[in-house]
Parts: sequence; structure tokens; C-alpha cells
Amino acid sequence: MAKFVPFLGICTATSFLGLSVAGAQTIESCDWVASAANLVEPWAETTRTYGDGAVRIALLDTGGEPACCSSHLLILSPDPEYGQACNILSDQPGTGFRQVFLEQSDSGYDPSQGLLLTIPVGRLDPDTGGVDAASIESVEIRINQASGELRIETGGASPATSPGVKNSDAKK
Repeated sequence: MAKFVPFLGICTATSFLGLSVAGAQTIESCDWVASAANLVEPWAETTRTYGDGAVRIALLDTGGEPACCSSHLLILSPDPEYGQACNILSDQPGTGFRQVFLEQSDSGYDPSQGLLLTIPVGRLDPDTGGVDAASIESVEIRINQASGELRIETGGASPATSPGVKNSDAKK
């Protein structure tokens, strides 16, 4: 199991193991959303690996349900006690985003803090049925492989209407 650590005390518990940052995104332990049936294909385009394969992320789609927000991100990362942790990035527990822009993700590494993934996400525009451009923001996820810590960093919730593609760490 990953160790969830609130960043600057702003996070609030939304479930037994989940986090939500200022009423925004949440990281939950894997549940029905992480079913293999929900993996988006083609895998070569919808997955990324980091840290020599120790950290893996993949797009999930719950079959268009709910219609507003069925996109989630699967996060597999090392856990020093249990081997591997399985978590899901969602907008709210059980409710995803209209779209997760994995192709526009970015990553960085700080030896003292761990891997930082920056993932742009967007919410539903009820008028068009697509992504509300004003809702697009980048979510920053910090993964410390040594400690097993996984958290959303609050500084990451910034607008990202045209995020750059820099998957230099990604191994497809």
C-alpha cells in the first residue's frame, strides 16, 4: 500500500486511503475503476514507464460512464512493504475527468523528493459535450520510490491550455 502524505496539510481524506486536494483531484487505492477491461488501447500510446520500469502509468476509461467523466489514470509504483502499489488519479472518488491528456504529460526527477509527473486533465463542457478549455489544468503527482510515498502537489493545479510535450523520461 502506498503511504499517502498530505502536502502542506491542505489535503483532506475522502475515503479510507484517498486524498483530495482543495476539493479537486483525488488519488485512491485501486478498485473497480482499475479493472483491466478499462485500460485504453493502443497501449503503446496510452501508457508510460519511469524509473527503469518501476513506475507505470496508464489511461483508464470506464466505458463512457459516467458520460461526463470516465477518464482516469492508473498509477503503479513501488511500495517498500508490499512490493507494488496500485492507485488511481480521478477528479473525485469513482468519478474521472472528461479527458486525461497523457500525450502532453511531463516528468522530472529530484533525488531528494522523487519523480514528479505533470498530467494535464480537463473537465466536461456541458454545452459542447467535449472538454471545457477553461477547466484544463496540470496535476502534479510526486512519487518517492524509496519511501512508497505518493501525493498530489498543490502547486500543480495550474492552467494548462497548451501544455508542452516533453516525455523525455518516458519509455514507451
